[in-house]
Amino acid sequence: MPIAKLANESMISALLDRRRFLVHSVASAGASALAAACGSATSEAKVDAGSPSDTDTASDIGTSSDIPCAPQSVPDNPDAGLSFANLPYRQDDPLWGGELMWNRDLVIQAATQLNGETKKDAEALLRKFPDGNSIANEGCMLTCLAMVLKLLVPAASPSWTPGLLNQTAQEYYYYSPCGLSMTTLYADLVSDVSEGQVQLCLKEEYLPGVPYWPRVHAHTAALLRAYRSLTPAQRSQFVVMLKTGTYDDTVASHYVLLHPSDAGGADDANPQLLDPAMPLDKQGIWRLTDSAATITQDPDIAAGWQQDGIEPTQIAGVWVFVRWRPDRSRSFVAPLVAAWATELAKIA
Repeated sequence: MPIAKLANESMISALLDRRRFLVHSVASAGASALAAACGSATSEAKVDAGSPSDTDTASDIGTSSDIPCAPQSVPDNPDAGLSFANLPYRQDDPLWGGELMWNRDLVIQAATQLNGETKKDAEALLRKFPDGNSIANEGCMLTCLAMVLKLLVPAASPSWTPGLLNQTAQEYYYYSPCGLSMTTLYADLVSDVSEGQVQLCLKEEYLPGVPYWPRVHAHTAALLRAYRSLTPAQRSQFVVMLKTGTYDDTVASHYVLLHPSDAGGADDANPQLLDPAMPLDKQGIWRLTDSAATITQDPDIAAGWQQDGIEPTQIAGVWVFVRWRPDRSRSFVAPLVAAWATELAKIA
């Protein structure tokens, strides 16, 4: 048998073993909310956690019987716009803010005892908080991803929240309390939990504070300008996540969503946001400068921004999430790709 074929079959076997383990892990977790959201009872009935049989083939990977989360229906009229009622989710909401994402002591133990790191290097892997590495302290991106699902898969029952997504991410081994991750390098949590219905489609990163990278703002980022040039109906198929702060995610970076009703236009440097760091007692319009002023009240974040010369309206990256058509034939990304190409051509 050719070496390439042997390697391919070995890879398929490994994928099936790990996928079935994860499915079994999720299905047997005993979490009622997770079971309701992901239909784990169906998956548990159909999937064996053991090794694949002789009849298993590559076509088995990714079938509905192998994926815990069943697809949710897209809105009947997706052009009607996105509903952002009760958003933004706040990462420090008492409903989920105290839930741990990582246990720092376990991470340090695993890094030193298993990976051979020095205690000093292991301690630098996670920032130390008096109340732990919780969603409130570490979960801005997680909270943004929960809002992406809430906006683009509004029919999910129960609704996606930061707490439910944190639990699901840990069951899928995207991360775990001790720092163990068993996902593939290209894995995307939003795609996994929506069974591909919502996917990251386009992305730009600008590496703030890294030598030779110029500062980028909302009105100079080609991808963000392209999105903001679309009609409201076209934009209703997308949710845009922005990274702010430093390139290093350890302390001084932050993640927010561009507000679906942001109407500032491509030349506006201070867009309206859905921000996980927005205080619980705040309502109304919240902009990029409001976010910067809030998170830099933390002295460690402020020091990181000062060290790297971060400006209040500077952005570090743009992530665009898109719906796929109900028949899964293709996504709704076409108008954004065309607008992005137009923006890129202006500086070619």
